Amino acid sequence: MSPHRSMTDNEMELFEAFKLAIESERTAQGAYARMASLAGDPQVRAVFEGFQREEAEHEERLIQLYGEYKARCIPE
Repeated sequence: MSPHRSMTDNEMELFEAFKLAIESERTAQGAYARMASLAGDPQVRAVFEGFQREEAEHEERLIQLYGEYKARCIPE
């Protein structure tokens, strides 16, 4: 097993940016879900539900990228 190196300031900042971006996607999903629940018009509701799905896809991709980046920066 090789010794672990310390993360650089840039790496730590990027990890924090990933976490912030993931949380932002989750917040947006909640906002769009709320808007969809308030929409009386089915077309408007469908638009907000579509936005919510898009944000969920963004979150999923960010989590994937975070994991890949983490594996490169913090080998086990």
